[in-house]
Amino acid sequence: MQISRSSVFLEVIESLSKTSFINEGNEVGMAKEILYNATNFLKISRANFWIMNDDSSGMDCLLAYDLRSDTFESGGELKEIDYPIWFNHINRNEIIISFDARKETFNQELLDSYLIPFNIFSMMEVPILSGGKLKGIVCFENTDKLKDWTNDEQHFALALAQLLALTLETKEKNKYRDELEKIVKEKTILIAEINHRVKNNLAVMTALIRSESNRSKDAYHKDLFENLLAKSFSLSALQSAMYQSNNYKEVNFSEFTKTLIGNINDTYGYTLNVKLNLNLSEVSIDISKAIPCSLILNEIFTNAYKYAYREGKENVLEVQLKVDESDTTHVVVIDNGPGLKEDYKSIGTGFELINGLVEQIDGNLLISTSNKGTAIDLTF
Repeated sequence: MQISRSSVFLEVIESLSKTSFINEGNEVGMAKEILYNATNFLKISRANFWIMNDDSSGMDCLLAYDLRSDTFESGGELKEIDYPIWFNHINRNEIIISFDARKETFNQELLDSYLIPFNIFSMMEVPILSGGKLKGIVCFENTDKLKDWTNDEQHFALALAQLLALTLETKEKNKYRDELEKIVKEKTILIAEINHRVKNNLAVMTALIRSESNRSKDAYHKDLFENLLAKSFSLSALQSAMYQSNNYKEVNFSEFTKTLIGNINDTYGYTLNVKLNLNLSEVSIDISKAIPCSLILNEIFTNAYKYAYREGKENVLEVQLKVDESDTTHVVVIDNGPGLKEDYKSIGTGFELINGLVEQIDGNLLISTSNKGTAIDLTF
């Protein structure tokens, strides 16, 4: 039983579509396979692959194959300024069939420089398109005599051009992927360097504050430096949380809150025996709000340890973190101390600082206090 040429063409296309050159984006390797198979199965003399140059001012011959000598060659250039009529014709992005190539008007510019020197009589030029743009052409050429290009042959040539287009697209994608990986690597190194410098600067600042605290000659100034230390610890913990999470837009505020409470408990609670009741939902907040929130919580927690708790009593600190149905974040801090004094807002700078930071995040602070304790609800 005789096998039709169309069936043979389909088998060739299927075989070529499985080559590794496509996934590798190896256009030279793919072109070799296609040009060799095209000349053999179309029974023609030559085939070549032209690709648009970087500034789209012309085409470069990436590869040409001559069946008669079984040789591949590369090189050669067609500039649009030298062949305006031919380029205008191929820019229609349509397959061009030339039964008698030397008589076609649009080929007259090629006559003396290409068609006659290479003894070309018939041509089939197939555009290679990607994203609707012309990336190059595959040119199938018959020498010595004229040739009719059948429908099956035209469909076969179009399929070969599509395989080349796919290979070029893969090459471009691989290039973008490599560039992206390079950018990500550079960004990772840069972020690590910034983190290292910020961490060192915070460490230096903390060391200086601790040094001044040790030199303090009275309890008032020592307390001021201790407050500064607590704030620097808060910022350091926030910076560390951002870096470890690899998220520089949001902060896992539940994890940060645990770390912050742990730091303050280690600093102020070593003789107070404070029981921590933490009910923290997984909540992430924008970095622009994370810094003010960290300082607010640092001030609230510090005040509780310094003024609400006493040695020898059962001290309890309850902290809740949640987001309600209206997408509002609630941070609730409850202590079981003696409550705030009536004039607490006018004593010291603590609540003045807190209120200023609450305004920065467009939040709201609700305080409820009695002789059984104080509850503070921060919403934003």
